[in-house]
Amino acid sequence: MSVRGTRAEHLTHPRTVALGALWNVLGRIGPLIVAVGATPFLIRELGVARWGVFTLALSLIGMFGIFDFGVGRALTRLIADRLATGEEAQAASSVRTGIVVLTALGAVGAVVMALGAHLYTTLALHLPPALEREVLAALYVLCASAPLVVLNAALWGVLSAFQRFASANLVNLPILAMYYLGPLLVLPFFNSLVAVMLVLVACRVVMTYFYWRICVQSMPSLRQARFAWGSVLPVLQFGGWLTVSNFVWPLMLYMDRFVIAAVLSAAATAYYATPFDLIVRFSVVPVAIMQTAFPAITTAYRQSPQHAARLFRFSSLAIAVGLLAPTLVVIGFAEPLLRLWLGASFAAQASGVLRLLGAGVLFMCADTVPAGLLDGIGRPDLNAKLAVASLLLYVPALFALIHGFGIAGAALAWAGRVIATYAARLLIAWHSYRPLSAEMLRLLPPLVVALFAVLTMLAARALAPQAVVLAGCLAVFGAVVWLVALTAEERAYVQARIRRRR
Repeated sequence: MSVRGTRAEHLTHPRTVALGALWNVLGRIGPLIVAVGATPFLIRELGVARWGVFTLALSLIGMFGIFDFGVGRALTRLIADRLATGEEAQAASSVRTGIVVLTALGAVGAVVMALGAHLYTTLALHLPPALEREVLAALYVLCASAPLVVLNAALWGVLSAFQRFASANLVNLPILAMYYLGPLLVLPFFNSLVAVMLVLVACRVVMTYFYWRICVQSMPSLRQARFAWGSVLPVLQFGGWLTVSNFVWPLMLYMDRFVIAAVLSAAATAYYATPFDLIVRFSVVPVAIMQTAFPAITTAYRQSPQHAARLFRFSSLAIAVGLLAPTLVVIGFAEPLLRLWLGASFAAQASGVLRLLGAGVLFMCADTVPAGLLDGIGRPDLNAKLAVASLLLYVPALFALIHGFGIAGAALAWAGRVIATYAARLLIAWHSYRPLSAEMLRLLPPLVVALFAVLTMLAARALAPQAVVLAGCLAVFGAVVWLVALTAEERAYVQARIRRRR
């Protein structure tokens, strides 16, 4: 076997994908634990109104991904594809070009987001004059980090193609933890949102430096690579459709809290955004899995379509198995969990929101797999068209439900959207990639059981029956996964591994 074949086989092997996913989970669970522990202290130090603004600022960082224009994922796909054909030198030129282009686009994005932050703060939030000036200055500081955010997206695309997730997450662990610990450290000395935002920007600077070092270690030819205008068009062509998705999906993910702040109040935003940020943290699992599975699927789908389809099934099952139990716990025990975490007063306002958001989070996470498959096989246009269709349906539903039911209506609109989107994308992926047919037939039964379990838990009320329902749903789901979703050979492999460990 050639060196090229050996390398491609290593990068697409399920064990490599699983280890990379494990590192990605660890790299996000650590900061998540810090965030959960630091949140009550940040709310106390900042106050509910400024905490609401802080959650908006973190959302703004996520929305900076709009100005990635799909280049980060395009670079992952381009490198993975060319590693399979031995064209690493050409890939290095494309990477260098993509980095330069993204930095320029990020600078433009910083100006656009600063103008948007000014208009939103002055026209929509209705803050007291002193707080308005503080919020504006803080958001201007944060917007200055937009070039770093999109540049990191490009560098992460390079790391993903080479499966360098161990090194990258050793960098991420302390830096992402400082997103919450850093503000707590500076607030006793500088009680200002501006100081808090400066900490976030400093974290991004450090992250960019270490990402670049790991990229050069993975791709030494990057040192000699030069900017090439001829490489701009291929990257932007693939990234063009991703740009639509990168604009629409972050917009739909975060727009609800901005609408709540404008229609209701900044305090209402805090009662919605805090459980939302908690529930969205579940995405560490699918993001971790798909960051490793996406380049593997991209490398495999041309030469081994069935292997790519199996990676699709394995990734979907890993997300469902890993997240169903936590999802059902959150739905069933939202009020006591929030009361333990943030107190009875906060729980009374936010527990209903958490239950509704919990009903959708499993399917939001599972949706990353068919989305990644469509990008990996070169059909990002389908993801983009679905994103636009979802937005057109979501926006009027969001406004109507917020006006009718407040923050609970926003949660209901969000949960309904993510479930409907996942069902639609599964059908699109099935139709677009025929090797999925056999794998999809094994996958659908546990997904149907998972949906039934979520709806059953949402309908349950008393704590004791909920515990019984939880155990029963997990037992049925586990049986369906074992007997239907796995092949006989896979069950035998799992049993052999268990016996060996014993």
